[in-house]
Amino acid sequence: MGVASVGAALGLGERVPLELVACGVAGAAITAAIRALIGDSPASLAGAALAPLLMLAMLFDPALGGASVRAWIAIAAVGWTLVELARPTTSPLVAVLPATVAAVLDPSFVALIAIAGARLVTAPWERPRWAIAVPIAGVLLAVLAVVACVAHGGAFATLGDRWTGHAAEPIGLARLVGRTAQVIGPLTAVAALAGLAVLVRPRHAELAAAVCIAGAALVGMRTGGAGPALIALCSLTTGLAVGRFAGAIRLGAGQAIVGATAGVLLLVPPAWTAIEHGPRVQVADASR
Repeated sequence: MGVASVGAALGLGERVPLELVACGVAGAAITAAIRALIGDSPASLAGAALAPLLMLAMLFDPALGGASVRAWIAIAAVGWTLVELARPTTSPLVAVLPATVAAVLDPSFVALIAIAGARLVTAPWERPRWAIAVPIAGVLLAVLAVVACVAHGGAFATLGDRWTGHAAEPIGLARLVGRTAQVIGPLTAVAALAGLAVLVRPRHAELAAAVCIAGAALVGMRTGGAGPALIALCSLTTGLAVGRFAGAIRLGAGQAIVGATAGVLLLVPPAWTAIEHGPRVQVADASR
């Protein structure tokens, strides 16, 4: 799916090598995250194949202005973090690195450090004495991100502009939901909401995905619309919804057929729009 994501980016007009690589890594990370969250089956495979392509199709929509390399790397880091949090490992510290990368690049993902740190300190084996500092630092950084997002002036507002890469244009949650549904389409919006049910599990990975969605919504309320982070997470939960929906069928062949059919229905509208409008025009990005 990483290779397929690069091919899709090429088909949608991207020609910058660095961004092609970033798109491929982000697509692979989203695919791996879905497999980690709902397991291996023909149904989950359908959702895992749909999510990165859907994400690319929506983010290459000229109405969104595209996504920067910074945004693609942040999305890839989130996927990596979810994978590390979902699988059993003898080194919970591994999840802290991608969580930190994602948090530094996008305040939507800042709570990942606290969750990765919480897993580190609750690991059932010997851990370093300084491990407790990781979740504490994560909580403090999350508080800083919230203050930066809600500030209307001063140094914190400037930090919010730099961190989000966008000047403040505050809107309410209801307007954000409406604008997001308008951007991703009604079918995808319903599927994305249905996919939230998969995250209602007492595990670090599901909690991390849920708080990332909340963080992306907060950033979207500050910037005035759905950004790359929220679109990517909507794609993730849509893939989870398709996997769970197709998984209700017992036969593996039936799961594959239903999953592929649902994927086509969800993917064709945004892909058609992105192809119809041709290569995107990159808007000014304050983060660069």
